[in-house]
Amino acid sequence: MNRRINTRVVALNGLAALTLIERDASEIYWLTADPNVFLTPGQICIYDGWDATGKLVLETNPGQSRHYNFIPPIHCEMGIFVVTDGDMGVFTIAWRPKKWDRPKPHPKDVITHPEA
Repeated sequence: MNRRINTRVVALNGLAALTLIERDASEIYWLTADPNVFLTPGQICIYDGWDATGKLVLETNPGQSRHYNFIPPIHCEMGIFVVTDGDMGVFTIAWRPKKWDRPKPHPKDVITHPEA
């Protein structure tokens, strides 16, 4: 596949966090969440926007290590903002900016006849 997927690991160490992941329109492909203490649900909320006033696109409370695949991906038109509580230990998110330009092929070296 010819697409660039960004990943980011955020270690929270028992602190609530407000994390701006991306400022542009993006697609979220997967999320892995690990709470601090086994069977103690931590909360993760993902918003479409630059802060928690954006549209809520995902809210989950994993009590153990969980991996979420999003097929089709979650579309965020404004950006990706993640809010977690103090019971979340670490999360990893994978996303692709929508405005990423695919690499253009380089013109091949073609030798032309001088009289052409």
